[in-house]
Amino acid sequence: MQFAAMRNIGFSVLLAPLVALSSACGPALAAQSAWSQADQSRLRLVAAPMPEGGMAAAVEIQLEEGWHTYWRTPGDVGIPPQLDFSASQNLASVEVLYPAPERYEDGRSVSAVYFDGVVLPLKLQPEDAKRPITLRLSAFYGVCEEVCIPAEGDAELVIAPEPEEDVRSRILIATALDRLPVESPSGGLAIGAVRLEGETAHIDVTAQGARQPPSLFAEGPEEWFLSLPEHLGSEGATHRYRLSLAGRPQGATLSGARLGLTAVSGGTAVESEVRLP
Repeated sequence: MQFAAMRNIGFSVLLAPLVALSSACGPALAAQSAWSQADQSRLRLVAAPMPEGGMAAAVEIQLEEGWHTYWRTPGDVGIPPQLDFSASQNLASVEVLYPAPERYEDGRSVSAVYFDGVVLPLKLQPEDAKRPITLRLSAFYGVCEEVCIPAEGDAELVIAPEPEEDVRSRILIATALDRLPVESPSGGLAIGAVRLEGETAHIDVTAQGARQPPSLFAEGPEEWFLSLPEHLGSEGATHRYRLSLAGRPQGATLSGARLGLTAVSGGTAVESEVRLP
């Protein structure tokens, strides 16, 4: 599946309790890698111990003012971040976590984006918790304003046995973790059942006290191409959406297929995985 469940992830599980950081080309025990510069953007790796215990790491992407990059499922257009950690050492697995995006309409297309930058938390698992992790990232991502251009970057950070405090990195990561969608329902925001009519899914979202309709994002099985759901109207706290499923691969059946749905309203973001009837 293209989407990954992100359920109330605590600081301590983001990195197995090894944990502290140094830059491979900078001072020992530094909490950030060097910046990797690209057109209209730059990226680096950051990490920090968390007050609740354990360590957290993340990819930080900064963009020029007014520019945007894309969520893991971009929508009508865009390049999802492609983050390659295969050159890392002592790394058994890595999961990239995505904060809730924004809906962006440019008059021709609708996309899921981050404006001015994003911090993507990382869930790491070492092969040997007693040895350092050398985290090496090779990234390819899109940056857009009126035009879109591809960007590339490389970063390296060593996770060593001795932790070092870094307030800025800790705040960056904590803020990004707070923006991760949680399981629906939460905070008066809830994703309802999905009804199927031909090649169209109809979805209800409840948002108590919302001043405007929530933004709704949809992800399908691998190789499905889905646009963003279209808002049809609202009645009180209930908001109705229509999602075209015509972008699925030829021959793919609808019944039983799983969809990942993410709803964002104000400072709350929820997600739900549903199976089509």
